[in-house]
Amino acid sequence: MICTVFLAGCSNNVSNSRIKLERGEIEENSIVLTVGDIEVKYSEVQNYCYLMKAQYESSFSSQLWKYNLGGDTTIGDEAKEEIVNMLTQMKIIGMTAKNEKVTLDNDEKDEALQKAEKVLAAASEEDRRKYFLTLQSLSSLYEENAIANKMFYIATDDADTEVSDEEARQARIQYLQVMTNGVNRNGVTIAMNEAEKSEALKKAQKLQAQAKNAENFLEFAKENTDSATTELYMGRDSTEPDAGVAAAALGLQKGEISEVIQTDSGFYIIYCVNDNDEDAAYARKEEIIEARQTAMFKKKYAEWLGDYEVHISQSFWKIFHI
Repeated sequence: MICTVFLAGCSNNVSNSRIKLERGEIEENSIVLTVGDIEVKYSEVQNYCYLMKAQYESSFSSQLWKYNLGGDTTIGDEAKEEIVNMLTQMKIIGMTAKNEKVTLDNDEKDEALQKAEKVLAAASEEDRRKYFLTLQSLSSLYEENAIANKMFYIATDDADTEVSDEEARQARIQYLQVMTNGVNRNGVTIAMNEAEKSEALKKAQKLQAQAKNAENFLEFAKENTDSATTELYMGRDSTEPDAGVAAAALGLQKGEISEVIQTDSGFYIIYCVNDNDEDAAYARKEEIIEARQTAMFKKKYAEWLGDYEVHISQSFWKIFHI
């Protein structure tokens, strides 16, 4: 979606009592959603629908929406809920911004207009008609998103932004795995008994001795690992490739090779490329700060949400699909 990433996962549960805001045939100006006293037209929902489709279909094709997630639920069904949640969020945040007198300046409005012009220029005539795409509607949509982005930073201005170097530290490692439990890089399920695990340990110990003399650890790992990956960054909260590996990885110095590390999924041998990658650590600090801001914003949004009732037209919900 065009919305800033902080809103991902900030969904609310729309009222299950779907009142009939609109009866009969749903048209462009039909009121299909209310958020408090705010009315949302079908055309606006379709604008959001178009942007979601444009984003994901470019990578996954239109068949994405039919993918079954279990039971009778498809990705398309989840997307419907997400669009309604997104619109609900935009309206509530927009009203909160209005109450707090938060507005966009001319440059921010111009930027929204430019984004709208770009989307409209790329849309086919058929899509413009089907999704009711106009310069005015798209500009308003982008302005709403800009306000939401602004409110995020205002609402989280006092979030804790202090992150210690140790908390953010990232080691760049290369590794190989002798798997005892899991699905290997060839898609084969492995579930060893105790005797087989004992043989796997012997294999791992032999590989560890050979790795010390290997000219290129990464190439050696690729030739001998059961894992689909052989290189990544690890911090103290890392759970990949295995939660039991992080402490050992962070205990290595640059250029060191670990002893055999035993976990529930198998045996690991790690080579430390860099015990403190500055660029990766900086990126991790940003992630930690963003997570704190997101948690703070979700809490405030939940408070704002309590002031509004949300209803959907039953007629609209029956015909709406991605």
